[in-house]
Amino acid sequence: MKLKSLVVITLVVLACSAAFAQGSAVLGYATAGDLGLYCNYEQISWGGYDNFYAQGTDNNSPCGLANNGTMVGLKISVPASAVSPVVGSAYAFADNTIDAIYGSYTGEQWYVVTLTKPSKILKKFGWAGYIGFDGYEFLGNYGYLSASIPENAGGKKVLTTSAAGAAHQSQTKTKTITNK
Repeated sequence: MKLKSLVVITLVVLACSAAFAQGSAVLGYATAGDLGLYCNYEQISWGGYDNFYAQGTDNNSPCGLANNGTMVGLKISVPASAVSPVVGSAYAFADNTIDAIYGSYTGEQWYVVTLTKPSKILKKFGWAGYIGFDGYEFLGNYGYLSASIPENAGGKKVLTTSAAGAAHQSQTKTKTITNK
């Protein structure tokens, strides 16, 4: 192989690896009152140009469940005017963890907006879960992100329900009424 060819191949490999640089995180879902960790946690990674694409697992194993949720998402920017628990640069994930919890199709959607680092300042929430069914969508649950996960809780209380399971159990169907 000629030196020129080797230089070109090396430059192409370096350019591609820079374009598809990845990051990853394993983060626990803590309650909004920071009273403990939910028994599930997220394992996410991101990459592509400008780290636009993301995927992951909503790990339900510590909840004693056989199935984990699959997460797929994109990088977003949530403005403060959205009045969302999570603001700024984040990832939004479609997450089938409710179907995974029940072991079958439920017709419910769980959509998670998450930051990529543990929450360090109280009142700066790191994740929010939105739940939808029958054409209705609403904020289901939210809280802090923790560097601890249920298997390594570091003294934090571990709850017996998942973040999505808590939202699923506590919500009732509501309808949005718009001003005319």
